[in-house]
Order: sequence, then C-alpha cells, then structure tokens
Amino acid sequence: MLNTNTKPIPPRSRPEWKQLITGEIQHEFKNYVLQLRIYQIRKDIESGRTTMERSIDSLYELCMKYQLAVAADCREIFKSW
Repeated sequence: MLNTNTKPIPPRSRPEWKQLITGEIQHEFKNYVLQLRIYQIRKDIESGRTTMERSIDSLYELCMKYQLAVAADCREIFKSW
C-alpha cells in the first residue's frame, strides 16, 4: 500500500497527538517503543514532571526521528494528512 501523504508523519498541530497522550484515542500499537514512550509521557504528566505541550513535542520528535518505524501506527491513528 503506497502512502499518499505528502509529509512523513502528521503535522504537530493535529489534535490526535494530545488524544493519544490523554488516552482519548485507544490504539493497539505495532511499534513497542512508541507504546512505551506514550506510557512514560502519561506517567510524567501525572507526576507533574512535564507539561502536555512538551510531551506532544517529545512524541512528535520521536516520530519524526523514526518515521519508518512508526508509519503503520500513524496511518491507523491519523488516517490521512
């Protein structure tokens, strides 16, 4: 299946990034590292170690760095962008 999206991952401005962190979007991850990172981000927010904005930035940067590894999860979560 060809990815017809023009950018490798969805824009940082998409609400799904926050919804993944808050648990509003439930997703069965294919990429274990991404799953672990979201779990850790949730714990860090709950404990007050970070903010939602910094967490979204961190998650976005991880996905940009490992675009190929997270591509399948991004397609399922974001559908198109």
